[in-house]
Amino acid sequence: MLLPFNISSRHGTRAWLPMASAALALCLLSLAGASAQEPVDEDDFTVNLFFSPSCTTCHKVRAHLDEVMPRHPEFTLQARNLGDAGNIETLADFYIAYSVPEEDWGGTMALFVADRHWTDLEPVLTEFEAALEAIASGELTAPESSALPDPLDVPPTDDSGHDWLVSRFERFGVATVALAGLVDGVNPCALAALIFLISFLSFAGRKPREILATGLLFAAGVFAAYFAVGLGLFRGLQMLSGFSLVSKLLYPIMALLTLGLTVYSLRDWLLARSGRAKEMSLKLPRKVLGLSHTTIRTLIGGPWFLALAFVAGLIISLLELLCTGQIYLPTLMYIASTDELRGRALGLLVVYVSLFTLPIVALTLASYWGVTSERIVQLGKRHTAATKLALTVVFALLTVYLAAFSFSVWFT
Repeated sequence: MLLPFNISSRHGTRAWLPMASAALALCLLSLAGASAQEPVDEDDFTVNLFFSPSCTTCHKVRAHLDEVMPRHPEFTLQARNLGDAGNIETLADFYIAYSVPEEDWGGTMALFVADRHWTDLEPVLTEFEAALEAIASGELTAPESSALPDPLDVPPTDDSGHDWLVSRFERFGVATVALAGLVDGVNPCALAALIFLISFLSFAGRKPREILATGLLFAAGVFAAYFAVGLGLFRGLQMLSGFSLVSKLLYPIMALLTLGLTVYSLRDWLLARSGRAKEMSLKLPRKVLGLSHTTIRTLIGGPWFLALAFVAGLIISLLELLCTGQIYLPTLMYIASTDELRGRALGLLVVYVSLFTLPIVALTLASYWGVTSERIVQLGKRHTAATKLALTVVFALLTVYLAAFSFSVWFT
C-alpha cells in the first residue's frame, strides 16, 4: 500500500497516528451529520409571489425580496402578475392549499414558501428571511396535503378556486361597468351613424325585414369591433402595468383627463338643456361624421347591402371610437385596477359591449315595428340633455375613483 509520506521517517509511526485518527473522526462526523439532516423537497426552495404592478405594498415586498434572495441562492423566485386572470385563479388554489382564512383572500399581494405564507407587508419584512434559513436547515416543509399548481401551469388544479372567484366577481363592479356601457351606448356619438343608416334604408325603399336584418348585422359588427378594441386596450394596460413608474403615472393622468371630460360634458348638458345642442363640445368632428355617412352609402347602397352590413358596423364603430372611447378607456382602467374585476375582465367586456350595443338593437327593432326615422331623430334630440347629464355623472364617478386609486398608489 502506497502512502503519501514515509511512515518510517524520523518522526516514526506514532507521529502519523494522531493525524489519521483526526481525519477519520472528521469523516465520521460529516457522515453522521449528512445522515442526520433530512433532505428538503425541491418545491420547498420555490418562493411563490403574487403581486399587482399598481400596488405600492407589492413594490415594497419585491424590493425586500430583491435584497434578501441573493443571500440565499438555493431559492428561486416565481413571481406571478395578477394582471393575468389565470394567475388570479392560481392564487385562489394556493389560498386553498395553505388553508388561508377567506377574510385574507382578495388582496393584491401574497407570498408562499414551504409551509409559510404572508398577505401583509410587515410580517414579510420581519419573518421572510428567517423562514428561508429554517427551510434551508430542513425545519420547514411545504404542506403535505396540498397539490400546489406547477409554476409553469397557469390554469387551476381544480374548480374550487374558480368557483370562489366567480362568487366574488358577482358581488363587485358589474353594475358600474354595465351603467357605463349603457350610457356610452346612448351617447349621441354612438347613435348618429345608426340614425343615418335607418334613414338611408327607409328612403331607399327597403322593406321592414331588410331594415331589421341590416340593423342587426350592423349591431353585430359594432359589437365585434368594440369588443376587439376593448380587449386590445386592456391587454395594453396589462403590459404597461408591468412598469411601476408608468403604472403610477397612468392613473393620475387619466383622472385628470376624465375630470376634463366631466367639465365639458357638464357644459354640453347646460347647452343642450338651453336648446343649443349644436354648440356642444363632445361630439364627432364633421369630417368623421361625413366619412361615416359615406361608408354607409357605399356599403349599404348596393345590392350586397346585407352581406356588407356587418363590415359597415365594424368600420363605423372604429370611426366613432374617438368619441365613444372617452368613456370606454377609463372604464377599462377601472376594471384593470380592481382586483375582483380584473380576474373577470373578459366577462365584463362582454357586459359593457352588450349594453353599448343594446340601444342600436332597440332602435333597429323600433324601426321594424314602424317608428319612422324622423321620430327617432326627434326622440334623440329630446333626450340629448338627459344623455349628457348621464355622461357627466359617469365621468364624475370615474374621476373620483381614478383619483382615489392614484392617491393610494402614490401615498399609501
